[in-house]
Amino acid sequence: MTSPDDPVNVLAVKLNQLRRQAKLTLQQLSERSGISASALSKIENGQLSPTYEKIAALAQGLDVHVGELFGHTSKPTPLGRRSVSRRGEGVVHDTRQYSYEILHSDLADKQFIPLVTTIKAHDSKAFKTLLRHDGEEFIYVLTGTVVIHTDFYAPLELESGDSCYFDSAMGHACISGGEQDATVLWVSSHPSLGE
Repeated sequence: MTSPDDPVNVLAVKLNQLRRQAKLTLQQLSERSGISASALSKIENGQLSPTYEKIAALAQGLDVHVGELFGHTSKPTPLGRRSVSRRGEGVVHDTRQYSYEILHSDLADKQFIPLVTTIKAHDSKAFKTLLRHDGEEFIYVLTGTVVIHTDFYAPLELESGDSCYFDSAMGHACISGGEQDATVLWVSSHPSLGE
């Protein structure tokens, strides 16, 4: 089992904790999330790093906000809440295609998830399928060139300072269009979790 103090393994520890609090077996969570029980076991043991799409499915299966998988589960103060994330101090989650720095993980029940994301994929073949989930997304390119592949549009190239807003249910994948990895501010919402 992973250490709760290791920021890279926060997801593994929180997933196990939330699943046990909900009194769910791996098989029951598998049925709710659409993720195999063996993959769930690997995620809980820090052996598998799921994509954001799978993280959203886990949150849906546990009936929690995505942010609760990386931070505190206490309910927020109704008014006047505030959070500060200092450079490089967000919770890091790595996948083959992306390295996410989850900002403001100390706030529960957020309406959107802010991420500073390094795009490591340089070819659309890095994705078995385009990703899709509930909500909407906003991407602002901080460094490099990003190419966004989607179901309904031709690939879109964005340079530093450019942005794109799109429906998350539309299949999508971002790749770095240059030799270097690109960095973006990526904001994702999940309206079905906010109801």
